[in-house]
Amino acid sequence: MSDYGRFAFEPLLNLANGRPVGLEIVRCQARDQAEHVARNAVWGTRQLAEFDSGIAIASVLHGTGYDATVPLHVDLLADTVVVARRRITQLRGSLLARDADRPAPPMLLEINPALSAAPPDALAEGISELRADGFGIGLDGAARGFGLDLIAELAPDLVKLDAGVVARLPHEQRARIVAQALLEVCRAVGVRVAAAGVSTPDQLTAVRDLGIAWAQGPLLAEPRRRPSTAGILLPLDLMPRMRTAAPAPQGPPPPPPVAGLAQAAVSLPENVAAESVRQALGDHPQAGSVVLLDTAGRPTGFLDRNRFMLAISGPFGRALYANRPARALAEPPRTIPARTDVRSALQFCLSGDRERSYDDLVLLDDARACAGIVRVTDLLQEATGVTTAA
Repeated sequence: MSDYGRFAFEPLLNLANGRPVGLEIVRCQARDQAEHVARNAVWGTRQLAEFDSGIAIASVLHGTGYDATVPLHVDLLADTVVVARRRITQLRGSLLARDADRPAPPMLLEINPALSAAPPDALAEGISELRADGFGIGLDGAARGFGLDLIAELAPDLVKLDAGVVARLPHEQRARIVAQALLEVCRAVGVRVAAAGVSTPDQLTAVRDLGIAWAQGPLLAEPRRRPSTAGILLPLDLMPRMRTAAPAPQGPPPPPPVAGLAQAAVSLPENVAAESVRQALGDHPQAGSVVLLDTAGRPTGFLDRNRFMLAISGPFGRALYANRPARALAEPPRTIPARTDVRSALQFCLSGDRERSYDDLVLLDDARACAGIVRVTDLLQEATGVTTAA
């Protein structure tokens, strides 16, 4: 039995100022959780969606005295958006009918991965209708149930990094790779990212290091019995500390060469088809780009993952580009000698085209062949490294 009853209200906090930016309704009882019901009942998609939508309405009507200045986050399955979205449109009306003298809070639907069936085209159509009805849209568990191409296409208001990924961030490189790939796509299309399930200081540090500004979890604020935001504030010891530059040693050391930050480039022949590039990016989820090389190994084209996937995943993208040479979508690579020092490389990045200031740099060896790539995020961290004040 839950300590909170049937439903509870978990705050979502801004990590910069410690204040609540949302309030999620948590289903505390197993009998109200669609995942539990799906495992223990022989139900089809329609039955599961009707059940899920009914619990969503019940969860909204469970609370009273909502703070109308903070969005109310309501959990739903992707199946429900496809099959039972007309019932979801009753959420706000049901609350207004009960509390006619009080304004309803803005509502954001946190859509969870499908348990039965939610084809991407049907999901996009359902989300479009719900948006037109005034609902905000979030994707919950994005790292485990929604592809990056779908996130780019739907451009939700919020994407939540799955609690399981957050738990592995401090000690598992693969979790950080997944999180960074998700963040890169979200930043490219202007989507805010929040971290779920933050439960330890190490996880909070890892979330902040990734640049995620919103989070929730037991470390930050426990769920509440009532939907009040009064008194919610991030504990003082969890607020961000002031950062100061490390003291300069006697006699500045020579700046390190940028080659020390290099990673192996995902490279393909310059005449390769766009579909082969898409497959290469799928095989290398950690890669932010593909470099096209001529027969001598010299870089002739650069394909940024985000821009390439947006082009090929958009309407008719596969039909237009899949069998065409990838160089039709490529840009000139931003190249720099591998012996260049880090600060000069950073100045080179910042002095270029502002729209491309965050592209990877392609390193050239003495024969002007591709010697690897450097992620600009790594370059910034190396060139502007700071320490946290005690």
